[in-house]
Amino acid sequence: MVELRQSGIELVLQTGHQKLKEQSSLLIMITSSHFTRSIAVLLHFFLILVFSTPLWAVRVKDVAALRGARDNELIGFGIVVGLDGTGDSQESLLSRKPIVNALERIGISLKSQDILGRSIAAVWLTSTLPPFAKSGQRLDVTAATIGDSVSLRGGILIMAPLRGPDRLVYALAQGPIAGIPKGVSRALALPEEELAKLPIGSRMVASVGQIIGGALVEKEISLNLNSRARLFMNLHSPDFTTAFRLAKLINQNLGFRSARAQDAGTVEVSVPDSYLGNTVELVSFIENLEISPDHTAKVVLDERSGTVVMGGNVRISPIAISQNGLNIQVKLPTANQQSEEGALTEGEVLAAGVFMLKGGADLKDIVNGFNKIGASSRDLIEVLKAVKTAGALHAELVIR
Repeated sequence: MVELRQSGIELVLQTGHQKLKEQSSLLIMITSSHFTRSIAVLLHFFLILVFSTPLWAVRVKDVAALRGARDNELIGFGIVVGLDGTGDSQESLLSRKPIVNALERIGISLKSQDILGRSIAAVWLTSTLPPFAKSGQRLDVTAATIGDSVSLRGGILIMAPLRGPDRLVYALAQGPIAGIPKGVSRALALPEEELAKLPIGSRMVASVGQIIGGALVEKEISLNLNSRARLFMNLHSPDFTTAFRLAKLINQNLGFRSARAQDAGTVEVSVPDSYLGNTVELVSFIENLEISPDHTAKVVLDERSGTVVMGGNVRISPIAISQNGLNIQVKLPTANQQSEEGALTEGEVLAAGVFMLKGGADLKDIVNGFNKIGASSRDLIEVLKAVKTAGALHAELVIR
């Protein structure tokens, strides 16, 4: 039990386990007095089952994924044409040389200096090939200038191959550039002093655009699941406890020794005889099982917004803190208990602006205490950083 006192006000906080235990005892007592003994025994077993089950669970597909079913990054080089005077300058050969080579293939012979104006721009292309993507499926493409182009607004990307790490072409990209906000449409459209007064959002991002559905998949990545006798499930956040729970869960549903945890991030699954040649059904069955994942305690602080995000396993060791006239003491329970209701035990007499937490040593209670006395989020962030430095905060502290 956690007691919080400030300026003569007493606040009693109970942990979830203690509260459930007290409620269950009270419910059994009421049931015993009004119903038969057999009903009370049945209710007792019912409460044991309810409170022993996890309070929350998620699907396996939300914490793990099949090995091999992953995204693949594609890159490429392309030329954007049709720009309204915002393309690469005439001195840039990044865009003019490829155009000359492309024109030669269709029987037009030109030199780089023959291409005037700033209507073309060299761009770097990126895209993501999802798992199980099939030929003819469309992908989104991002285009970014690599020359001295001012804006890609209004341009069209001409056909460009997208390659994987193995240098093979997996998709072809082409289409109009979209997603560029209104801003400077011509390099010299505004005087320099007026250009400097433009909002930052109107001057940036014009060199990066999107081609929605602008790439067609030409080569598929083969991933034949039905021929496999073993599968591997990779956890999104490696954790030994979660890996053990996942292997145990699969064994409970598929049979003993059907799965084993290889390490903190991988669970090996042997395909049962009944699922041989039908691995897709097995993967679907495993993905829809519910599991209670475990994770390390973590506290995330956003200093710009004053936001504090924490998990339920964050604990604080006994420590005394003083911050801007605010004194905090986190202590373990004392041997002396309250002799009567409302009386303070030894060492608990608190002055104004001082509060004490006992028994729980839970970060949640400190946050609640700060809120009760009206302390700012800035004070809370500074206190948490100091507590972590002192080694009393048993959690990973992430500051953004």
